[in-house]
Amino acid sequence: MTPKDLYFDDPYRKEFETTVVSVNGNMVELEDTYFFPRGGGQVGDQGTINGIKVVDTVYEDGRIIHVMENEPPFKTGDLAACAIDWDKRYRRMRLHSASHIVHYLMGEVFGNDCKAASSGLLDEEKERTDFLFDVSLDREKLMEVENRTNSIIAQDLEIRSYRDEADPETLVWEMGNWKMLCCGTHPRRSGEIGPIRLVRGKKPGKGRERIEIHLA
Repeated sequence: MTPKDLYFDDPYRKEFETTVVSVNGNMVELEDTYFFPRGGGQVGDQGTINGIKVVDTVYEDGRIIHVMENEPPFKTGDLAACAIDWDKRYRRMRLHSASHIVHYLMGEVFGNDCKAASSGLLDEEKERTDFLFDVSLDREKLMEVENRTNSIIAQDLEIRSYRDEADPETLVWEMGNWKMLCCGTHPRRSGEIGPIRLVRGKKPGKGRERIEIHLA
């Protein structure tokens, strides 16, 4: 079976050709795809297939479905020339790795009880995650997290995204001593992320704080 998460193995692939497997209205399945399907808080890729806009990519019943702006003229068996909206994809890649760095530093600065209370929401504009807080947010500590994040980013450390040798279906993100399961797309080095800003978002409820990551 052809692997369906090619975007994980090569997140820098911007264009590719493949074959249309099925067309159902404006929903298109391809034989292979580098489009990232919405999941784990990261929104689905946009782009084009044969010049027609892909407005979203979703995972449905074990299949990656490309949601087209309009019902396309092509049919099953046709060649599909695909292009990913690279500007949006690359911003999401950078924000995604930044969110992992922030995740670890929030625990180090605010204490181990400050854990992520949501999978977050990541698009090309910002990443936002709710964290557990039993006290009021200390803005000086939040600035410390921001400064330390930018310091680590500036070190241009290697970022590895790979399949677990024991279970190739298990996808891993790793940077230095930090490692977590993640199926999203990421840059190869922290320096690609560039400076970030941390912003306190709208309070999601008692005992929680929403932290937003913006590219500076």
